[in-house]
Amino acid sequence: MRSQYRIPGETALRSSAVPVEWNGRVLELESCETLEELHALKKAWQALETRCPEPFAYFQSFDWCLNWCRAFLEGESDDRVCPSVYVLWDGAECLMIWPLMTRRVRPAITVLVPLTAPMNQYATLLHDPARFDAALGQLVFDEIRKHGGCDAICLDHVPQSALLASILKGQGSSPDGMQQSAILDLAGIADWESHHRALPKKQRLQRNSRRNRLEKLGALDYHVYPAGSRGYAEHIDHCIAMKQDWLKGTGRLGRDLFDPRFAAFLRDLGSMPCGDEDGVFLHALTLDGVPIAMELGMRFRQDYYCFLGAIDLAYQKFSPGKVQMENAQRWAIETGIRRFDFLNDPSTYKSSWTNTAEPLIACYVPFTSLGQLYCRHWMAGLRPRLRALYDGIGPAWRTRVRGVVDALHRFVGRNGGSMSLVLCCIP
Repeated sequence: MRSQYRIPGETALRSSAVPVEWNGRVLELESCETLEELHALKKAWQALETRCPEPFAYFQSFDWCLNWCRAFLEGESDDRVCPSVYVLWDGAECLMIWPLMTRRVRPAITVLVPLTAPMNQYATLLHDPARFDAALGQLVFDEIRKHGGCDAICLDHVPQSALLASILKGQGSSPDGMQQSAILDLAGIADWESHHRALPKKQRLQRNSRRNRLEKLGALDYHVYPAGSRGYAEHIDHCIAMKQDWLKGTGRLGRDLFDPRFAAFLRDLGSMPCGDEDGVFLHALTLDGVPIAMELGMRFRQDYYCFLGAIDLAYQKFSPGKVQMENAQRWAIETGIRRFDFLNDPSTYKSSWTNTAEPLIACYVPFTSLGQLYCRHWMAGLRPRLRALYDGIGPAWRTRVRGVVDALHRFVGRNGGSMSLVLCCIP
């Protein structure tokens, strides 16, 4: 279903498109697979962003997806990953954009996953609420299943409230256990002072104590750098370096953070926002002018996503990350953010910073008999169990295991060789 370059305003059915019959009309389902095709979608893509009513859609935005493709795919000869951005047209009107990509996990298995995975934090699609519903979505999904040329589609972190969850309902396999995102709902909070006063006394005292301890060490300050501002790029590099030190020290997963293309990707984020208030922001808590805790986050409409947080391990016992988080939430309230989203990492510390949660689902749908084995026995079976075992063995053992796995990756190649299916649980 390879798309040709679509001329804006063109209404004739293209030979590359799959016809979808719906309510007496013939719609077109295209798959855009090149950067040129994706760039040509900019106007339609960003217009659909403004019409789509769903929250949690930032990681399907044009700015996020195109900057990722430009950083990780442009000029690359690797055929293991290829964009497959599905677009549904009614003449010149765009009804749906579903950013996906094909990934070859071993020579015999190719799967559809969200475009930018595993960096995307939510999996959903953009749609026109007046023209696209769950019934049409299921019809589109059936066409993708028939014509996509893959063994399966594997989706993690689909918001339970999203239209995509209704489209996928009852299909495929899912791992045991509930996924969810922790969120601070700010809709009923008038200002920072009233929010702080409403906290339990113990929490207020703890937060004040942390700040006071840091202030005894030097001049404590807080800065917010919008994308493209002076100092933004160099602080991105500093933030990533601190996060890498933390990952190494705890044996945590996060291979993509060590890819030099990751920094380039983050530096360019925010260059193509859709709304006037949308943007990417780097928060920095500094001590005597030196960052000791940082956070990169994205504002999309009235939601804010805490994407990447890092601390200077030399100050770990002073909890600088929690002091930085308090400042970030104050900034969010004062700038009109509606939801402060900690995303899908199940860390226990989030409970004291949030007041609601969004249930998430994982869905692995096979398209072939090989995909059936992959989805049921690996993605929904062995893989989550291995991940839970790895997370539960403690930092010291995780560091040792990670060293062995890294050596194996270097020996057999990340996606090649007979061991690649075993190693693909380590991103």
